[in-house]
Amino acid sequence: MNTTYAVVDIETTGTDPETDRIIQFGCVLVENDEIISRFAVDINPIKPISNQIQHLTHISNQRVKKALYFEDVAATIYNLLADTTFVAHNIHFDYNFLNHEMVRCGMPELQIPGIDTVELAQIFLPTEVSFRLNDLAESLGLQHDSPHQADSDAEVTAYLLLHIKDTIEKLPLVTLEKISQLSEMTSKETDLFIKQMTLQAQTNPQPLDSSLQVIDGIALRKKKCHYLKSHIMNGIILKQKRKSQTLPRTVNLS
Repeated sequence: MNTTYAVVDIETTGTDPETDRIIQFGCVLVENDEIISRFAVDINPIKPISNQIQHLTHISNQRVKKALYFEDVAATIYNLLADTTFVAHNIHFDYNFLNHEMVRCGMPELQIPGIDTVELAQIFLPTEVSFRLNDLAESLGLQHDSPHQADSDAEVTAYLLLHIKDTIEKLPLVTLEKISQLSEMTSKETDLFIKQMTLQAQTNPQPLDSSLQVIDGIALRKKKCHYLKSHIMNGIILKQKRKSQTLPRTVNLS
């Protein structure tokens, strides 16, 4: 799988690719864990943008009135994404909608691997309360200047991907191997990304953190000594109490 990641976000007039259109496309290219370029463009949807979408995205009908049509930028977007791995937060929407627009304009469908950061976050950041992009950005301290604008959403998704990669690299190898075995049901090539990260960890294994131990193939945090000592002492005291309660009473015969 190509390790140039094209992190994409689109804003649209609605959720139905049959009747709705793209109003903004944003893409951030990531190589070697660094953002190397950015591309964003407003698009004239040739139909009114509803008040709800204008309020959500802050993209007005006036703003896109003189913007390029998708037909004008389709080839540029196609070439930008060629030979990359497509990344999106809820990849089914962005990838499928974009491909529908490509076909509508007479372009071939994109045939590139894809990764879903929603699923990656659910797997590798399981304690997060919400997996919405805005909520993850706030929780993880990722800069997100303009939510629901394609350029800003693509950028924060790129930072999220890098954060998840860093999290994966810090996992115990046995944990990552277990996750890799269970990743088959993820969207598109998300499982290949996990397997690729696992292979890298196997090729360059890191020593297990001193606070962890592997028991039956599972990495577990060691119990702290003071906790164990306290637990043992409590057990001894409890046994002594039970023993004293079962001793026969002494009868004074004098």
